[in-house]
Amino acid sequence: MSELLLDMMNECDKDIGFMSDYDNPTRQYGCYFQQQFRHPMNKTDPNFPTIRESTWNAYLNGINRTNLQILDSATMSKLLFDQTDPTKCIGVSYEYKEEVCTAIARKEVILSAGVFDIPKLLQLSGVRPKAWLESLGIQVIANNAEVGKNFADQMAIYVTFETTEQVPALPWGADTCGWLLNSGLKPSNKNWTDVQIYCYSRFPALTLDFPIVGYDQILAYSQPPISFVTFLVFNTQPEAQGFVKIQSLSPYDRPRIDHGWHNLSEYDQNNLQYGVDFVRNMTRSTEWGKQYIKNEIFPGNRYSRSDDLHRRLNMCSTYHQVGTCALGKCTDNEARVTGIKNVRICDTSLFPTQLNINPTFTLYSVCEKVADLVKKEHSDDQRNIANTHNYKKVCLVILIIFLYLLI
Repeated sequence: MSELLLDMMNECDKDIGFMSDYDNPTRQYGCYFQQQFRHPMNKTDPNFPTIRESTWNAYLNGINRTNLQILDSATMSKLLFDQTDPTKCIGVSYEYKEEVCTAIARKEVILSAGVFDIPKLLQLSGVRPKAWLESLGIQVIANNAEVGKNFADQMAIYVTFETTEQVPALPWGADTCGWLLNSGLKPSNKNWTDVQIYCYSRFPALTLDFPIVGYDQILAYSQPPISFVTFLVFNTQPEAQGFVKIQSLSPYDRPRIDHGWHNLSEYDQNNLQYGVDFVRNMTRSTEWGKQYIKNEIFPGNRYSRSDDLHRRLNMCSTYHQVGTCALGKCTDNEARVTGIKNVRICDTSLFPTQLNINPTFTLYSVCEKVADLVKKEHSDDQRNIANTHNYKKVCLVILIIFLYLLI
C-alpha cells in the first residue's frame, strides 16, 4: 500500500468522522483495505511470503480423488429426464471434443454454472415459465416461473483524478482500498452499507476486472503519462432487477441478459450520486485532497449533475451478479430446483437478494452448506437402507424363533 493511499484513509477517518475500525457493534461502515485469500508458501514461518489463494488450490489441486473427473472445455447441452417419470433428472448431456456424451447420475445433478448459464441450461431442458418455452418450441418439463428472473447486479461508475504525486502501481489488488458507506436514502437500512468505493492506482480502462463499456472515449484510453487515482463507486443494494432468457435452442448461443438498468429507480440514481459526491467532497475538503489531488479527469465537466447522461453512458457491472435461481423462489430451502427431482444448485444464482459487499466469502459459505445438505440427505438414505436391512433381519430372527417354538 502506497503512503499516498494510506494517508488518504487516515485523513478520511479524521476529517469526515469515520471510525478507524468498521468491525464495531455500532456502525459497520468506514474505511477498509482490500482483503484477499492468501496461501503461506512456508507454513512454519509466519514471515514467509504468501501467494494469492484460489478455490482451485484450496479445494481441488493435488487431492488425487479417484471419484472425481474434471473435463475442461466441455459444453453442457441439457438435463436428461427419466422416460417413466419425466420430472426425474437422471443425468446430463454434454459435448466434449466434438462428441456428444452423457453422464448418468446415481443420486443428484448439482449445477454450479453461474448466474447466466444455470437458467440457460434449465430453460434449454424445459424448466422455465411456460410462455417463454413454448415460443421456442421447447417441451415444458416443469413450469417454474422463477428460473432466470430476480437477476440483480451491483452497478458502478468511475471517477478519476490527477494527483500531485505518483501513486505506485502495486500487484493487482495490493493497492486497493476504499470505503463502506451508508447513503441514508432508505431509513430501513441505516445500520448497514449500501455504497462501496474502490480506490485504484490505475486508469479506468486498466482496472482489469471491468470491461470497456459505454461510449465515453476516455474509457478506451491507455494509461496517460500523468499520475492519477481512480475511484469506483458501487451501488451494493440496487433496486433494479432483470432477467436471463434463452434466445435459441443452441447451448452455444448466449442468452439475453437484461440488467433492468434502462429505467433506474430514484434510489438507484441517488445512491450512485451519493458515492460520487462523497469522493468529490473528500478530494476537495480534506487535507489529503488539498495536498494530493490536482484536478478531476473523468468525468470532469463533461456532464452536469442534473444530467444523467454520464451514468447512462458509463455505468458498468461489478460482476457481483446474483439471484437468477433464487433460494426459496426457484428452489426450495435446500437448493433443490422446484418442479423437478434430483437437481440442486450451488452458486450465487441462489442468493435471493444482493449482498452489501463482495460475494466471495458468502459464496464459499453457501457452497459448504449445500455440500453438508447433500451429504446429510444421502447419509440418511444409507442409514434408512441399513435400518431396513436390520428390520428384515430382526423379522427373520423372530420368525425362526416362532417356528422353533411351534416345533
